[in-house]
Amino acid sequence: MKISILDCTLRDGGYVNNFNFGVRRVNQVKEKLCEANIEIIECGFLQSGKNNPDYALYGSVEQIIVPEDKQGRMFVAMIAFGEISAHEIAPRKPYYIDGMRLTFHNTEWEETKKLAINLMEKGYKVFIQPVGTMSYTDEQLLWLIKEVNSLKPYAFYLVDTLGSMYKNDLLRLFFIVEHNLAKGICLGFHSHNNMQLSFANSIILLELHTDRHIIIDSTVFGMGRGAGNLNTELITHYINNNIDKRYNLIPLLELIDDVILPIYKDNKWGFSEPYYISAILGLHPNYASFLIDKHSIGIAKIADILNKLTDEEKHLYKKENVEKIYHEEMAHAIEDSVAIKEISGKINNKNVLVIAPGSSVEKYSEQINERIKKDSPFVISLNFIPDNIVPDLVFVSNSKRFENLCTCQSMLAVTSNIPISANKAIYVIDYDSLLSGNLDISGIMILKLLVRIGVKKVMLAGYDGFTGGTDYYNKSYENYLTPEAVNSQNTSMTELLKEISKTLSFEFITPSMYENI
Repeated sequence: MKISILDCTLRDGGYVNNFNFGVRRVNQVKEKLCEANIEIIECGFLQSGKNNPDYALYGSVEQIIVPEDKQGRMFVAMIAFGEISAHEIAPRKPYYIDGMRLTFHNTEWEETKKLAINLMEKGYKVFIQPVGTMSYTDEQLLWLIKEVNSLKPYAFYLVDTLGSMYKNDLLRLFFIVEHNLAKGICLGFHSHNNMQLSFANSIILLELHTDRHIIIDSTVFGMGRGAGNLNTELITHYINNNIDKRYNLIPLLELIDDVILPIYKDNKWGFSEPYYISAILGLHPNYASFLIDKHSIGIAKIADILNKLTDEEKHLYKKENVEKIYHEEMAHAIEDSVAIKEISGKINNKNVLVIAPGSSVEKYSEQINERIKKDSPFVISLNFIPDNIVPDLVFVSNSKRFENLCTCQSMLAVTSNIPISANKAIYVIDYDSLLSGNLDISGIMILKLLVRIGVKKVMLAGYDGFTGGTDYYNKSYENYLTPEAVNSQNTSMTELLKEISKTLSFEFITPSMYENI
């Protein structure tokens, strides 16, 4: 058996940091992988119109820098269906990348086939990489293999998109492909680590007796969206010790230390309960990502929502599918006019101070208390209670936080998505009335409640803004967001605050990235 490792840190790992490695790190990754003797190095995505050397995204093959002396290494890039057209890709030259990996859904094969033929005619080695091999019926897989045989590309892949393959799943698919794929076509395996089986499954594949060239995909430190991928440093060490001593591990460890760990510090990946649930339910992991980024529901509710997706919806991620179920689960319309009236009476035309759980609350606690002493405001804390400030009302829209607050001594205003037993000490507010479209951001919901009450001006503390993990007063509240999620949250907050400012004026009494709206 001939074995090659294809490292896709710059491509699949790029989902973690929005592909923004920086030009120095992009080159460093490629250099260190060459030093480690990795056979195939994936440089990133080809996408129409991209042209920024800091990103592992390229608008043309001319933009991808490869070493003058490749020393037998193969350099490739990936094309996701529809991201770039054939006429934008120049014929291959010796100093260009060597191959293209084409990823597509089963409904996109005919157009992908045309692109594959075009690229092969231009001199590129083509890798056929269907998304979610587990979702194919045996009949569909056999048909696709027949189509691939007619092309004779460089490689055909088994892809564990959902990270849900067990040993028997892998072996069944392997033998279907092994017995039907034309000789001379390499067989690749790309896995995701949702159930921590990427390493074990790759070892199983490497121990099979076959004359076929096997390609195993991996990333340094398992870098990848969600649960991540097979670790390059683990699989190369295994091959060194059990098959053939060919890889130099020190450059990989240097990459981890110099490049990957600084990224990991701000953009976590690895095993998590929601991604595990996605795998066992056979769902696209982005459904779990959507619910994780809400930070408002526990694991039991996440599992319940994911389990309501239909078989047709499971494999191809569409945000609207899970968003619809989420809001159906959260929506509990109630009549809350009495609660609104009673809270209004408690405020009684006082100044209002809302304290969100940003980390600035601790740093500026003296200033906040001085302002409370000066203005005697009605103090509302948001999903938490500060250590040295006694709020007049605690507003809770997050079911995960409610469990720790339901026995507190302060008055509680709870949105109707949170199941509670009858309790006259708790004001229940209609959840739907506080939404902004489909967004249920707590810091906006409390302001919309104040607008309903008739408040015209509010002081804000702890509205720091999202950075991706170290934003909170209470460290147990921290959630590590992807760069995309951070940008989305901050953009949404800015736009919604601008809209609310038309009827409610703000004064930020702690530093905030929103104070200049």
